[in-house]
Amino acid sequence: MHKAARQRHLLDLLSERGQAAVAELAGAIGVSVDTVRRDLADLERQGLAQKHHGGAIALEPSDMPRQARAALLPQVKQRLGRAVAAQIPPGSTLMLDAGSTLLAVAQALRGPATVITASLDIAQCLSDRPEINLILLGGQWDARQRLFAGGATLALLARYRADIALLGACAVHAQLGLSAGEEADAEVKRAMLANSGERWLVADHMKLDRCEPHHVADLAQVQRLFTDRPWHNLDEQSLIELCVVADDR
Repeated sequence: MHKAARQRHLLDLLSERGQAAVAELAGAIGVSVDTVRRDLADLERQGLAQKHHGGAIALEPSDMPRQARAALLPQVKQRLGRAVAAQIPPGSTLMLDAGSTLLAVAQALRGPATVITASLDIAQCLSDRPEINLILLGGQWDARQRLFAGGATLALLARYRADIALLGACAVHAQLGLSAGEEADAEVKRAMLANSGERWLVADHMKLDRCEPHHVADLAQVQRLFTDRPWHNLDEQSLIELCVVADDR
């Protein structure tokens, strides 16, 4: 197996399992322990993985560079994007959060639709589609997250209303709700929720059972959660609709 493909496979395994021993990874890929150690050292230098006491653990997504986060679970994000887009009624007005999973939703979105977003990547994705009425929210540019945020963004958001707010997640916890690693990001998410009739959350399994410093919303404020695995820690009495998007192969 070529080095790049092998390291991609390693990263996928770590993303799926969270933590694994070097010997376990070597057996799964069919290479030597020394080869896995060298690959883990390369991934660590790229900010993608961290060696840990004879094993390896994937870095917390919130601590990873944006490009590194976008590289995690690409097939899962594409499946989630297609599943969410298929549930959006034609002609809807949407508030679309930033992030690679929401970008997958935008790529799969079928018009006609109106999309309100602070994400430059989503705006670029939709900019050449005549059936999409695109509204890009300006404000203070955040180059690390590739989005606009701050007071000007919030002031613009207050002028709009949407049928559905589609949010990504830094972290989702059954008791503590939805939270974000950056205060400005949390403010934009809260404004999108407040100005939309329905509120949907899209989060892969790596975001579940985690908490970040800045509270966004309680789970009771969200009607639907799209994820790729059953969430066993979710309270059975919760009113949120859990939509598990399984592997479609």
